[in-house]
Amino acid sequence: MKSMETSPNGKSLKVIVIGDGGAGKTSLVNRFIHRTFSSIYKTTIGVDISPFNTVTKGPRQRAIRFVLWDMSGQTHFKRFRSRFYSGTSGAIVVYDLTNATSFRNVQEWIKECQENVRKIIPIIIVGNKSDLTELRVDTPRLLEHGFPVYYTSAKNGDEVDNSFMTLFEEIVEEPLEKGDTEPGKTTHISYDSS
Repeated sequence: MKSMETSPNGKSLKVIVIGDGGAGKTSLVNRFIHRTFSSIYKTTIGVDISPFNTVTKGPRQRAIRFVLWDMSGQTHFKRFRSRFYSGTSGAIVVYDLTNATSFRNVQEWIKECQENVRKIIPIIIVGNKSDLTELRVDTPRLLEHGFPVYYTSAKNGDEVDNSFMTLFEEIVEEPLEKGDTEPGKTTHISYDSS
């Protein structure tokens, strides 16, 4: 494949992954990019940044690079998160299907995103941990949010690729397929209290 180009405007396209701590944001990113899953929970303190390459479909393929920003969901990091929203092209809001509080906080995450991005961007909502059917809590339908909703399992991969690729296609407004390059290394940035 040719060397990796970027978005139509010459830059990598930034996609943020936000939601309550423990909802499975890091697990979803790891499942999508690295095809791995770990049942050991490790809190993200700051932001993990993972590049992902894809190509447009059709005879004249164009390579596009997305960069996933997996942000810490703990409430006490809210004041630090605002600086990481700049330049966002799309957002994935994740909640835990087994945690009603996580579901109720979806609207707050959307609000935080919109206030910090300050432009209209594609947003999808992902209810994660669909494999834990016996632990699922009853939640109202999410139609009132007006965003596409996906029910995923980072553990077994259900709907993970579909949710990410659908958002990517909405951002670039054309069909995509996964590129044939190795995924880039994840970089971690810790919050600086200064």
